[in-house]
Amino acid sequence: MLAALQVAGASAAATADCCWCDPTTPDDGKTTVGTDDLTYSLIFSDEFGDSKRGFANGDDSKWTALNIGDTSNKGMAFYLPEQATVVTDPLFPDVSSLRILTSNSSHTGDSPTGEKGIFMPFKSAMLQTWNKFCFTGGILEYRARMPEGGGYWPALWAFGNLGRAVYQDSNTGLWPWSYDQCDSRGFNLPPTDPPQRISACDDHDLEKEGLHGFQGRGATELDVLEGAVTNTGLHSYAVGSLQLSPGIPPYFRPPLFGFPTKSGPGSWYSGLMFGPDGSPNNGWYGPPWGGDCPTGCPDALSGGVTEISDFGTRYWTYRMEWKLGPEGFLKWIYDGEFVWGMPAAAFGEYSVCSTKGDEAADCVRTPARQIPEEPMSLVMNTAIGTWNGGASALDGKHWPASFYVDYVRVWQSEENVGCDPPNYPTAKYIDLHSSWYGEPAMPPGSETCPAKYPASAHAHAAALTERSELLRAYKKGDAAALATLTQKFPDAAAPLLARVGPEAAAAAASVPKATAPSAAAAPDPAVARLASVSKASPTFTTLASAPGFQNLAVAGSAAGASTARPVVGGSSEPSAAGASPLSSVLGAALLLAGVAIGAVAVAAQRWRRAPFQGIYERATGAHELSPTEYTEYQPGQ
Repeated sequence: MLAALQVAGASAAATADCCWCDPTTPDDGKTTVGTDDLTYSLIFSDEFGDSKRGFANGDDSKWTALNIGDTSNKGMAFYLPEQATVVTDPLFPDVSSLRILTSNSSHTGDSPTGEKGIFMPFKSAMLQTWNKFCFTGGILEYRARMPEGGGYWPALWAFGNLGRAVYQDSNTGLWPWSYDQCDSRGFNLPPTDPPQRISACDDHDLEKEGLHGFQGRGATELDVLEGAVTNTGLHSYAVGSLQLSPGIPPYFRPPLFGFPTKSGPGSWYSGLMFGPDGSPNNGWYGPPWGGDCPTGCPDALSGGVTEISDFGTRYWTYRMEWKLGPEGFLKWIYDGEFVWGMPAAAFGEYSVCSTKGDEAADCVRTPARQIPEEPMSLVMNTAIGTWNGGASALDGKHWPASFYVDYVRVWQSEENVGCDPPNYPTAKYIDLHSSWYGEPAMPPGSETCPAKYPASAHAHAAALTERSELLRAYKKGDAAALATLTQKFPDAAAPLLARVGPEAAAAAASVPKATAPSAAAAPDPAVARLASVSKASPTFTTLASAPGFQNLAVAGSAAGASTARPVVGGSSEPSAAGASPLSSVLGAALLLAGVAIGAVAVAAQRWRRAPFQGIYERATGAHELSPTEYTEYQPGQ
């Protein structure tokens, strides 16, 4: 009885306080319970009940239907606002839905990068909430009936507001990075992968540039649904995906000509979970190492359901749970059944080393990344491109194709709504680079509903400010700043400690955790020792004066190594009881530097298809290149 009253109370509160909610959302949709047993309150909904709505830019407060040619992924459809309407579903007369209509008729217009006279043989629609409604974390659910027929690519997804879906100029070097470290030790990007445009190695002026200093940023992508219905309707499938950069080293990818599997040689990321009917996507897991992907070369982690016969004849619910933080997760749930998911631990470090005779160990790694934390906008569309057979699979018997969306709902346990949060701001940056994003979305979300950010977002913003101030101080030669970084921001300190030498690292590790040094506090002996040791280090001056800490190159040897062991998902051995985070980091570094011959045969077998390209070092200013230099686009649709 008490639980029912609590849910009813939460539902009433959600209705009263939800500016972005459709007032026609039924009561049973105003709260939901996640797989973590928490109750989530509605913070956005659209029931698509008004047939008079139009979605051209400026006509709708929630959605913008694009007027642009889809040049991504060999797209062949021109997106037009008139292809998106609210109608009664002819198969289900009691359901009013958004219909995305894909037609066998051509159109000529502009591309997302400004080219004129772009001809597309087909018409379709893409609707976005970009720069209107954004959310960070929570549960996103669509209820939809997919278009029947091969060649169509219906998709329901979320995209980071720092980029804009299909606008290549806004996405190059941002899509789909989820990485906030400046650590190039063994970090080896694919040769055609553009560097992270907004890197944790680079300082920024928050007031002038709209970015926190030394914070890595990205335009992340979470696909709730990508569907593939066949011409017969039988043997159809649907997947939910995370696109993630930087990707893991080739050693951990599936074998040559193989695809991800639940277990065995094809299993790649650690900790992936699959439901009874869920399976890894066996058609795509990202571009091959060394392939041409100038917008980005991410890993595509996806799973779904196959052998389905009724995607096009009835409505399914497609749900994604997105929980932030080190204990967070991503989960995809279709029609109430768990399909697949991954925990935050799967985003940890992936490292492997090999040796040749007496040579030093050759190590390659991808440092730890994070579950996406960027504010995300919503996207719905049907494309014709590199999916479900593309244009070659169109049999001419399924024109026009209708993608029906009954509703879109978003719930959160902690309200975090807005496109410009204090810890992941976007507004100033978008304004400074407005030409990359196409026509501004009108009306902007700030004119429709107030943003609501939790105390945790403001606290994180304050921590980012403190971290950037410490890194600036260290760069200017204040070695004591490294001690404070070691205490409060060990991930930022670890690559610095690897360069200043073992004495400085030991001094930093000896600083008591509970006594962070400050200008007002009495000098701590350990801090003073760290400062003296660091300034005596031959690498200190070089490192501290390097622009953007660009020379954080690999420095390590394999002295005394006797075994080779890959490090997956952030750890290779359980930490000793009571070990500090710093000691764990240093221990992992020693393990990586101290591997040897035991895994050479395995490494050679898996690396032969993707030879090492050398240690990756970002070129100074590479992130400042105009994204128009890149002509191809990979993100989502």
